[in-house]
Amino acid sequence: MNSDGVTRLSFIRILGVISFFFRKKLIVICVLSIFSIGAVWSGDHQRDSLIILNNISTSDLIDSLTTIHSLDFAYDADILNGSEKRNIEVPYNISEQWLEEVFGRDGVEVRLINNQVIIGRRRGRILSSEAVRISGRVEEALSGEPMPMVNIGLIGKPMGTITNDAGYFEFLVPEQFKGEQMVFSHLGYIGEKLIVPSRDTMVVVSLASSSVSLPEVNILYQDADVIMRLASQRVVENYPGFPTFLTAFFRETIQQDDRFVDVSEAVVEILKPSYQNVFDQERVRFIRGRKGRETVDMDLINFRLVGGPYHFSRLDVVRNGDFFYNDDGYSQYEYIFNGVDIVFDRMVYRVGFEPINDTESLFYKGEMRIDAESYALVSIEFELTSASIRRSRSYLVQRDARRFRTTPLFARYLVEYRPWGDLWVLSRVKGEVNLRVVDRNRRQRTVFHTVSEMLVSDHTRAASQHRIRWAETFRPSYVLSEHLGDFDPEFWKEYNIIQPDETLEKVFRLD
Repeated sequence: MNSDGVTRLSFIRILGVISFFFRKKLIVICVLSIFSIGAVWSGDHQRDSLIILNNISTSDLIDSLTTIHSLDFAYDADILNGSEKRNIEVPYNISEQWLEEVFGRDGVEVRLINNQVIIGRRRGRILSSEAVRISGRVEEALSGEPMPMVNIGLIGKPMGTITNDAGYFEFLVPEQFKGEQMVFSHLGYIGEKLIVPSRDTMVVVSLASSSVSLPEVNILYQDADVIMRLASQRVVENYPGFPTFLTAFFRETIQQDDRFVDVSEAVVEILKPSYQNVFDQERVRFIRGRKGRETVDMDLINFRLVGGPYHFSRLDVVRNGDFFYNDDGYSQYEYIFNGVDIVFDRMVYRVGFEPINDTESLFYKGEMRIDAESYALVSIEFELTSASIRRSRSYLVQRDARRFRTTPLFARYLVEYRPWGDLWVLSRVKGEVNLRVVDRNRRQRTVFHTVSEMLVSDHTRAASQHRIRWAETFRPSYVLSEHLGDFDPEFWKEYNIIQPDETLEKVFRLD
């Protein structure tokens, strides 16, 4: 410790985000900031001093907290009595629990995110206690092997879930959908359908691979450019022309050399503008989160992902026009017809793409699945090209400590949509980024593998009560793992989530 009471810890803070420009612009997948910071250790920092405020009104209390603790308040004036007076003991460290005690009451909830205090009406849970819980496993028909990432939903309804890496799933269906048809679908497999039972049920579902043997297959070669031009032209027809309100489950994991060092999950609400309005941006409201309990400390390096739910809600390649032809008929990519396949029991065209000129900026390669009937984008997988990975450090790393050298290894993404009547809506977004960090002083290297995934479990047409105030929004600078409250097992039972695999079950102590 030096004379000013500051112990310098040599570690890196890496801020990983997903960001991108507006329609017809380049996607910038990840921004990293690396720097060394110091930790202050002093006895004064641990004190529990109080400020006594006597006979102070609620309005004056909010003003005082804003001044003394640099807090920003957002609240509904109808639920707070600004003239109510009382004696308040203000602690040295403001916690969400203390704010709840001061401002909370029946029907009111208080959230503290960074320095932002949000006081609003308590929202009801998304699913009623009468929902039917359908759980089980999906396996490949011939081998019996578990099938991960199988889409599960209700035919014609905008809600669903997916299987985990071990093929297991749990799907909560509101009681009004009893008797509806569930469908299990996976690219290249024949879909299976089940009737939603009247009570909780466990099932084992087998999916058989599909060989596309349609009579038209002999003449199914299509010009990829024609497919993509039609897909670009029909966005207005294929996706909602009205705002939608989404409920989504978000999980992000960080592994350092194959060890989980951070696991965070959250339920969020998203207000998504019309696909015809490309200038308005999505707004995300944090509902509840949880953090893995058995994660370990990172060695020397403090790695944080910033703004995950915020950025993933906007990684909608259809709304942003990325990889499509623009209004002037121009694209930065060339397209290759890769044949046909089956998904959602519908024939899809497989269209590969790669940059026309990969000499500067960041570009991607991958494959899209385009519905053969409507020309809607059903899914897309893409990753930074090899040349772009080599160039990506200047884009991904904003500041770098001299002691460390960071090298991106790969960045790959998946975006999926599901049918909703005659429309298609966002279903799932997944991103994986690998980075190698070398400690020049110790001549040690470590690899960070991050996986972020957002499952949209429910869509509704946005109504007036679905508006999300700016003060409530999850910001691009927020770190999800820093805004998680206490573990509440009862809360998670009421939401559709991606079931954790065996490794994550141990992290969350669910087994």
